[in-house]
Amino acid sequence: MRAPLTTIPALGLLLAMAQAAPTTTPLKASSFGRIIGGSKVNGRPYPFAVALSVVSKGTLGLCGGSLISDRYVLTAAHCLTDRQSGTPISASAVTAGVGSNSVKQASVYLIRKVSVHPDYDYTKLRNDIALLRLEKAVKLNGGTRVVALANSQIKDGDVLLAVGWGKTSNTGRVTDDLRQVEITVGPTGDCHAADSDFTSQNGPQLCAAHNEGHDTCQGDSGGPLLYNNGRTYQLAGLTSYGRNPGSTTADCGTNTVAAFYTRPAYYVDWIARTTGITKQRLLGQA
Repeated sequence: MRAPLTTIPALGLLLAMAQAAPTTTPLKASSFGRIIGGSKVNGRPYPFAVALSVVSKGTLGLCGGSLISDRYVLTAAHCLTDRQSGTPISASAVTAGVGSNSVKQASVYLIRKVSVHPDYDYTKLRNDIALLRLEKAVKLNGGTRVVALANSQIKDGDVLLAVGWGKTSNTGRVTDDLRQVEITVGPTGDCHAADSDFTSQNGPQLCAAHNEGHDTCQGDSGGPLLYNNGRTYQLAGLTSYGRNPGSTTADCGTNTVAAFYTRPAYYVDWIARTTGITKQRLLGQA
């Protein structure tokens, strides 16, 4: 599973963030790993990418997210819920780093509200999607923008782009820099073999199997999987989990693992109801 990275003491970082003034104090990044394969991001091609810090039971969880308005971040539900009960965590346990490829340079925003999809199933990671309402609106500019949801039909063989600060290998290496990696979608049959509930790339999930050496990993959860429509990047998926048929483990970046992503456009009605943003605006049609 592309779970939050939750293996380090969080006290020092928690104190620093708790005292931080939103939009001015940089988010420390001593525990962030990177995406597997791919390359470091130069410039600001993904100005909507958000780094999330989640404090739970004395450890710091690391996830990604996407800015869909000046007040809302879209991410995975499993980043914001207790692993044993599926209960949403407190908004005060989460902070969002916005506006930079470097976590150290990102501006920290506090969270007003955590909204987890009402049908989220923490045992199977179904409906693995959640929203964060920021305490203060983000100032949008050339380096900080929102992303629209991709409503295009995705098919096997399409190449999408995953972005994140997650681990670069199954052992991981500390880094501060946003990375990108190409992910080839499908084959649907192999994805179904890994998870029998999966039947289509245009339902509630997307899936990519056999992307050896190119993958998302722990710390990337909730982060964006992007579709290029020829003009701009759109949000096609949220990093959710990996599954290896016939095995109890699912190491990142191996040829036998299928990676699953929540498809935000499938949930556009829920997102619109929760945020008050019109469907047309969410889909980039307004």
